Amino acid sequence: MSSVRCSAPSATCCSTGCSYICRCLAAENRQLHITMASQSTATSSPRAPFDDVDADIVFRSCDNVDFRLYKVIIAKASRVMHDMLTLPSDPSAADDASPPVVPLTETARTLENVFRLCCPVEHPTITTLEDVHAVLEAARKYEMPAVTANLRCVITRILSTEPLRVYAIAYMLEMEDVAREAAQLLLDEPSFHIPSTPPREFQILPCLALYAVHMYRQKCVEAALAVLEDLDWVLNGDHERASKGPWDAWCWVSEVYDGGHVAQCKKSTVRLHWSLNRTPVSTWYFAQQWWVTHLESIKSALASRPSGRTVRAQIGDPSKSEALSQTLSCNYCKPKAYTDLALFDSLLAAMVDAAVEKVDIDLPFAGVRV
Repeated sequence: MSSVRCSAPSATCCSTGCSYICRCLAAENRQLHITMASQSTATSSPRAPFDDVDADIVFRSCDNVDFRLYKVIIAKASRVMHDMLTLPSDPSAADDASPPVVPLTETARTLENVFRLCCPVEHPTITTLEDVHAVLEAARKYEMPAVTANLRCVITRILSTEPLRVYAIAYMLEMEDVAREAAQLLLDEPSFHIPSTPPREFQILPCLALYAVHMYRQKCVEAALAVLEDLDWVLNGDHERASKGPWDAWCWVSEVYDGGHVAQCKKSTVRLHWSLNRTPVSTWYFAQQWWVTHLESIKSALASRPSGRTVRAQIGDPSKSEALSQTLSCNYCKPKAYTDLALFDSLLAAMVDAAVEKVDIDLPFAGVRV
């Protein structure tokens, strides 16, 4: 049999004694060989649901499991397979009743996931990024955009447990929405870029990918800290405590005089502005030092983890809160401090989330949909 020249530039397929059709093309700096081969290799039984007796093509995994499919479906799903199936076949095989066999380099596990994602059958249950990675590599190799698109829901399910790897995969595959969501979760991981064990994606991830998420984190830190620079909302915001007036709003607010606080419950130099019914008539009040201590603790935490989740976690165990421990000697603050701080933190967390939500990560493929 003479050699068959491929449509890919500078790619020539070598003839082999048992080959009917061979196609070569450059992909990912490797040569991808798809060969119509003889059926003499010992294989296990076809794997359901890809075991139809009337199938007109068989794909064989590297671990010798057959998948019986239909050319019209696989040609629609894969541009590479479409081109391969349009090449002329060996005339001597015209009278052979058996469908041609195409040996592939992927395992049966990977091929089953790939075929389930592009054929009219139940989608697979994929739970690990190793499987995701293998399927994505096959999808890119065989040019199967539907498989990549159908993997989005799988990747999203895994996102919360492995945001770094998901970000890397999404970046390389130009999945803008998934990359953004993963970058948001990485805000809680200040040392995300130096994991104890580098993920396999780091072997090929561009440096620009890590630069993009680092710059995004920095902008988020600036946005989160800016919320703490303007405290006018504490007494004048759109929340239930502001409507009560400063004397009943928060237990840490006091006038020039003690306002019921004991001497040990010291005032800070931080002043809070209150405007009567949003009019120019206004009064300044002092904040107790223990509340300022709480603010400084939040500010320090946001500098490394800029998200509302960070604020909500600040009180945590009340017995370990430095701010709350400073209220124990004050009969005015002690009964209300925890409740007031919990509500304040909830309001502040929402404001931090709103500020961070406005920050955008600069992705070179923004606007591209896979």
